[in-house]
Amino acid sequence: MIRALKRRQLIYEAVQEEIKAYIIDNLLKPGDLLPSEVELVQQLGVSRNSVREALKSLETLGVLEARPGIGIVIRAFSFDSLLENLAYGLMFDQKELIDIIEVRYQLEYGMAGQAVQAVTQDQLRLLRNILDRMYVAAENGNYSDEDDRAFHKALWENVNNIMLGKILDIFWMVHHQSRQRDSISAPPDPVRTYERHLAIVEALEKRDVEALRAAMTAHYESMRARLRQVSKLQEAS
Repeated sequence: MIRALKRRQLIYEAVQEEIKAYIIDNLLKPGDLLPSEVELVQQLGVSRNSVREALKSLETLGVLEARPGIGIVIRAFSFDSLLENLAYGLMFDQKELIDIIEVRYQLEYGMAGQAVQAVTQDQLRLLRNILDRMYVAAENGNYSDEDDRAFHKALWENVNNIMLGKILDIFWMVHHQSRQRDSISAPPDPVRTYERHLAIVEALEKRDVEALRAAMTAHYESMRARLRQVSKLQEAS
């Protein structure tokens, strides 16, 4: 039974919480039906619009799915919808972009040992090929987002962690679009970018976890410094 809400709680966020509590309390599984919209209105004692808004929001979050002719069912949990919302939100907040870079750094730093254990000769050849393209671009004073992204994708391709790949994809999408949108943000220095990535590959070739972590730390500190500079320029403009 869903608890009726007090009058001062008649907002769609409160309705969402009650629906989620109902799912948990009743041990509902993916594919199970929720009570109908009419039943929710009656049990919660709220307006139909409040229930609809709450249900629509939970659909957007990937918690529920409306199936024509069947009703509202529980969806299997997936990070995809949450990550899409995260990517959208980060495009408008420089501070949160800095925070997500810190999260990404901690993930990659912590998984350096797995990267070393999983690395293959084919993977190293791929990374060297990308480095060669970076070197040619750097000689001409150019930086390539595509090569940078391809490098980090190749770096983790043998580590069996789908979530890490999705988080990295979000980072690149947000980072690229924020630089396109923000005329203040200059591209990374191509020579330094090449050197930072070279250090990562050399550490991998030596199977040296600590050297890999040191190279990652230097690479991320460079990114942090650029973002802090952009943030200051934005505040001053």
